[in-house]
Amino acid sequence: MRAAEPTRGYDARQAGILADRYLDVVLGDLAGTLLLLLQAPLIGVAIAGVFVNLSRDTYTLYFVLALSAFFLGAVNAAREIVKERPLYLRERMFNLSPASYLVSKYRVQTMLVVVQSVLLAGVVSFSVRLEVKLYVLGPVLALTALAGTAVGLLISSFVTSSDKAVAIVPLVVIPQILFSDAVVGAGNLDNWTGHAQKLMPVHWAYEALIALKATEIEYGEVIWGLIVILALIAASFGLALVQLRRLSF
Repeated sequence: MRAAEPTRGYDARQAGILADRYLDVVLGDLAGTLLLLLQAPLIGVAIAGVFVNLSRDTYTLYFVLALSAFFLGAVNAAREIVKERPLYLRERMFNLSPASYLVSKYRVQTMLVVVQSVLLAGVVSFSVRLEVKLYVLGPVLALTALAGTAVGLLISSFVTSSDKAVAIVPLVVIPQILFSDAVVGAGNLDNWTGHAQKLMPVHWAYEALIALKATEIEYGEVIWGLIVILALIAASFGLALVQLRRLSF
């Protein structure tokens, strides 16, 4: 029997079926999923335990929250394609759409990071008085976590083993710290690192949260930061899609 030509475009029905299958796998590993979800409140407890000593929120707190959200998204997704690589390549021979496959990953991972972001923000806000309202903080952290998911899936599309994927995650998380105004101060990255900073989702999330914390909220900066994060997510999606189309046995 001859395999069908691989589908090049996006198939919404196929994406739905793949997402349902992926969700069944995630829920089937209940212990693993609960452990995954517990990461957020445990990190939140650690963050709250530190910053409750200051009795108020600080710029650093919002940076740590954004960084934590990005980390959670990246570490969740980094192995999700590579561990299915043989299955993906087999199904690709029988009309599997790479775009639909990638969208199915995003759909399920988005549900996970939204829950994690709400738990993270909720635990911290329970102990530390936050000037940025929880109903605003949660969505910003969720978008930042989704940026981490996008980067994690991009990593997963390129590597050939889960171990390599996990090893690369710190290499994308640490620059989020180094190329940050929270570390070196605003406007102090004058060489190539200033350009690299613009590619860091955590930088833009931090800028948005700082603007939200201001006495007079600077909505223009908030909106611009969120738009850039969305653009970075789209860029990561596009690169991962190109790589998925290039994969072969």
